[in-house]
Amino acid sequence: MRTVLSIIICCIIASLSSCQKSKQAKDQYIKETGYIFGTTYHITYKHDHSLEAEMLEKLRAYDNSLSTYNKNSIISKINRNEDVEVDDFFTTVYNKAQEIYELSGHRFDITIKPLSRLWKFGDNTPDTISQVTIDSIMAKVDSVRAFVGLDKTRLEGKRLIKDDSRTMIEAAALAEGYGIDVAASVFEENGVTDYMVEIGGELHVKGLNPQGNKWRISIDKPIEGSNELNRASQSIIGITDCAVSTSGSYRQFYYTHDGKRMQHTIDPLTGRPVEHGMLSVTVIGPNTMTTDALSTTCMVLGPEEAIKLIEGMEGIEVYIIYEDSDKKQKELMTEGFKQLIN
Repeated sequence: MRTVLSIIICCIIASLSSCQKSKQAKDQYIKETGYIFGTTYHITYKHDHSLEAEMLEKLRAYDNSLSTYNKNSIISKINRNEDVEVDDFFTTVYNKAQEIYELSGHRFDITIKPLSRLWKFGDNTPDTISQVTIDSIMAKVDSVRAFVGLDKTRLEGKRLIKDDSRTMIEAAALAEGYGIDVAASVFEENGVTDYMVEIGGELHVKGLNPQGNKWRISIDKPIEGSNELNRASQSIIGITDCAVSTSGSYRQFYYTHDGKRMQHTIDPLTGRPVEHGMLSVTVIGPNTMTTDALSTTCMVLGPEEAIKLIEGMEGIEVYIIYEDSDKKQKELMTEGFKQLIN
């Protein structure tokens, strides 16, 4: 789950519009918005002309590589076991997935899609789940786990080899973040020193905002049932030259017959939804592909394991909101993250 970051940049109080295509003075910021990857994007940057078309062209090429919603993408063809060569986009994401897979003790796994489908998590997650359904799913978990595991795949040249044809790749847990890095690369290539790229609530920023200050970002309060219209702010941070991703469990879940909330995050090692009280994880790091993957990883690990993992990583900060055994909301964060809170 994404879309849990709110951007509160003063210069964007007015509606962001993609109509700002005219020649700009070099000291002015261009603000544009649109729709891609099934969600919205907002970009703000200082340049003398619009780079939106160039960015979208690159993102469309990216979509043709890693979108499972695009039937003709490379990843879709791999999942259908077609003979297809991978490109640089796919290779970059796959290699990062391997890195986080090993770092997390196999708790981050881009082959987990069959388990998500088994538990019926996705675009049409039901409100409740019966004990009969849970028992039926659990009876199938081990058989599905037999072909889940990134170590059951490997890259050989430009082809992905699968030990089991039933293994599927679903890279959304870091590919969505990498898409933002791809968009940001357009601004880097054009010498832009001040920009903000946000897609679906994750973002990459550099330099300063139009007021000459760090970019100010609001982290949503994890309130069950909240949405774009009734969200509330938990904390506000000031950042520059970094990426930010947030994962949360409070918008996609279902209830069991006895009123227990079952979140959509699945532990690949058990094959079932995690049972700790993680509500929200915000990760700050050098690029959005990494922060995206690590925010998902932390949701699987739970508060104590997650904070231990991140504290051992250079250049990464984390802010965790969770419920304790008494259902009281608690916070954990690295020392570096504390310094960013306004």
